[in-house]
Amino acid sequence: MRIIIEADAIVADNMSGIGHATLEIIRAMSLQVKDTRDKLIIIIPFGKKKNILKHKLEGVSIRQLPPFYRYVNYALTRTSLPIPMDLLYGRGMYIFPNYKNWYVPFSQSITFVHDVAFKILPDTTNPKNLAYLNANFARWLKRTDTIVAISDESKREIAMYFPKYANKIVRIYLGIDKKTFYKRSPGEVNATLKKYTIKPSYFLYVGNIEPRKNLLTLLDAYKEYADTTKDDVQLVIIGGSGWNNGEILERIQQLVSDGYDINRPSRYVEDDNLPAIYSGCRALVHIALHEGFGLSLLQAQACGAPVVASNLAVFKETLNDERLLTVQDSLNAHEVSEAMKRAAAGSYKMAPYRTALTWDNTTKGLLSLAHGAKHKR
Repeated sequence: MRIIIEADAIVADNMSGIGHATLEIIRAMSLQVKDTRDKLIIIIPFGKKKNILKHKLEGVSIRQLPPFYRYVNYALTRTSLPIPMDLLYGRGMYIFPNYKNWYVPFSQSITFVHDVAFKILPDTTNPKNLAYLNANFARWLKRTDTIVAISDESKREIAMYFPKYANKIVRIYLGIDKKTFYKRSPGEVNATLKKYTIKPSYFLYVGNIEPRKNLLTLLDAYKEYADTTKDDVQLVIIGGSGWNNGEILERIQQLVSDGYDINRPSRYVEDDNLPAIYSGCRALVHIALHEGFGLSLLQAQACGAPVVASNLAVFKETLNDERLLTVQDSLNAHEVSEAMKRAAAGSYKMAPYRTALTWDNTTKGLLSLAHGAKHKR
């Protein structure tokens, strides 16, 4: 079987969370189809092949979209033009990891829907992106054969807002690479902290800088923690700039000017360095207003870190609650600060993460769908 993955999310210089998930799925699947009759193909924008080389992918055929990607992408994802892309790239199982999909009338298709935050919390979604999703989302759901939700909670939310397509939804969890995310030695942790000028004692946030992540409350909670404990602990914020983050960045700058120790590394934090940074933190603090899965929290737990998290059903579903400090009201900075104090006290024993949540299991689920599909003629 030919398995074709639309992979434009992995060619960016600084990949998003979806880009990282797409890359890990490709890596795991390439190993699982090795020495089988399956063939793995990824499709990327024209002229971006050099961006793939840094990922050192093996057992993967690379195809490119036609030139003028912006216009090609518009025609394929924002219109109902009947452009049969599987006549160009061949029939098979098409996997679309990032919401949008193409018209592939002679093939089966699987489309990932990571969350429907744009319906649940529209005020926290970039207005341009909100208009884009509202205009096209239902079309993508209609023309795919299977919708993959990345948690049971996300599956429930998709079905609630798009009941017409509820029978298409299958839950397949995301995961982590156990060979990468594990507790690192003190020596490796110290060397990595030095590289990014991170102090030995720190709280950590990993994720985009945008309203849905509730960073203003986190900053207020850290200020209260510093004021009431006099503990010399840093707040480290790692993540790319999202939308509407001007107030967040101004608040960070103001707190730094007032003497609070907030470190947003000026250099890009390489993926290989994240496990050591997770391993050394007092706690990962992630009090987002909504998530479809929460990959950084799972990664942190795999590296032995406590997690302070908002009271979202998805976190209770995917995380080990023995190493989880849940904040009932994530907009209450005092409550968040108190949870940070409990985490810093170190009274929570080491507990294993959800070991079944691996990329191997993610791709096994996808391959099971692919092989079980009734293929079109």
